[in-house]
Amino acid sequence: MTTIAPFAAGSYATSRSTSQLLALKSQLNDLTTQLGTGLTAQSYGGLGTGRSAALSAQASISALDGYSAVIDTAQTRAKLATTSMTQVVTVASNAAAALQNGLQSSPAGSQAVKATALNNFSAAIDALNQSDGIIFLFGGRDGTTAPVLDTNTILYGTVDANGNTLAGLKTLVDDQVKADLGTGLNGRLTQTTTGTAVTLTEDTTAQAVSPAGPFGFTIQSVGSSNPAALAPVTNLAAPASSTVTVAAQPSDGDTLTFTLGMPGGGSTTVTLTASKSTGAVASGTFSIGADVATTTANLSAALSSALQNTAAPALSANATARASQNFFTGSAKGNVVPERITFTGSVPSYTPGTATNTVLWYRGDDSGGDPRATQTIQVGSSSSVQLGVRANEAPIRSVLAGLATVALGIPANSATSSAYAAVAAQAAPLLAAGNTGSSVQDIVTDLSLASARMSSAASTNTSQKSTLQDTVDGIEQASTEEVATKLLELQNRLQASYQITASLSKLSLTNYLS
Repeated sequence: MTTIAPFAAGSYATSRSTSQLLALKSQLNDLTTQLGTGLTAQSYGGLGTGRSAALSAQASISALDGYSAVIDTAQTRAKLATTSMTQVVTVASNAAAALQNGLQSSPAGSQAVKATALNNFSAAIDALNQSDGIIFLFGGRDGTTAPVLDTNTILYGTVDANGNTLAGLKTLVDDQVKADLGTGLNGRLTQTTTGTAVTLTEDTTAQAVSPAGPFGFTIQSVGSSNPAALAPVTNLAAPASSTVTVAAQPSDGDTLTFTLGMPGGGSTTVTLTASKSTGAVASGTFSIGADVATTTANLSAALSSALQNTAAPALSANATARASQNFFTGSAKGNVVPERITFTGSVPSYTPGTATNTVLWYRGDDSGGDPRATQTIQVGSSSSVQLGVRANEAPIRSVLAGLATVALGIPANSATSSAYAAVAAQAAPLLAAGNTGSSVQDIVTDLSLASARMSSAASTNTSQKSTLQDTVDGIEQASTEEVATKLLELQNRLQASYQITASLSKLSLTNYLS
């Protein structure tokens, strides 16, 4: 009799028993793996319906890890940039304080102030070339190259690769001083004496310059304490002039006050005092002569000397400050070249500078717009922080111009008190850009706020990541206690199944009947 194996008596029960044993063995293997790895499954396919949530959460965690890495790098940059800008604020404050202190000391101390200003200028330049090892921080969108040239090149110029001589700030200052003082070193005023009248006239060539303003002094007014004797008449129509007629002998102590405007704003005064002394007279005084003609000659000589003594400190300091501000408008990538002064004989005029004759101190990005927006840091899925800075922002340029005004404006020899005071008056408003008005301190504040926002974003990201990780762990991680319990139960069941199967395998008809 032939038997078909699959349908033989008892074959189904045997097959079923075998399948159950294999299933139990497979469950045992799975539980053993879970206990060893701590994972519910070795692939997302094994997670069942939880795999979509796990994949979504893992993607969010990866994004948060990316934001954290960016924030860590950006925080380093923010701290370095803040430190650098704080240094600029500090050197500006120190320079301003040293200037004010110097007003109370002897002129010989001016050289220490001059040297300190030069050192502070170099320190500010170094701060503006700060790098985090990856990019330069103060070049706006361009962080690949140092945004600012070195101190020596900025101040004293260089020769480029093509052999062109590029003028530095010192050359621009010297040209401006020369143009403002004029050949007579009196602020380009023309002085004539006719009979008993002394006339001052503005330089007509010096008025025909725009928009930089005139060279030298302009005449604003002339006042007399005794108009009956010293009678001034002023005509302010360009070119302005003023004539002082010695109508009678002045009295001892009578004064004439000339108010003279300076380029770019501001004014200074020249005061002459009549003296009955017949000997040598002090600066700013003129002797009352034996007659009106002699007094007129004495007045003319005193005015000529006083104009030179006033122009030397006041106009030189003014010219140094203006030339410095003009120089720091330069930008290589912005195609901005400072105006230059050229001389036709003794007549100066402003002409456009070129990149082949003038140092362009700033080499970074200058594409316009908000400097902070030149570096945007993504710190979250819908939040960003702006961390850009340009070394040629207006407050920074003002501080550099102020430091340069002190370093180049104070004469190399011991300055007179008037020269020192003139430099201090011109430099102080520029140095104030370190911490007043629209200032470098404002940049420090912007960077500090950006750093605080990044710290807040980092904390938020950490909290979000922790929540998402809990979700992932709940899906992917297997509970050790639960797995161990299931494993023990399964082992007991499997052992019992093996024992029953072993017993059944030994069963025979004889054993069964007995």
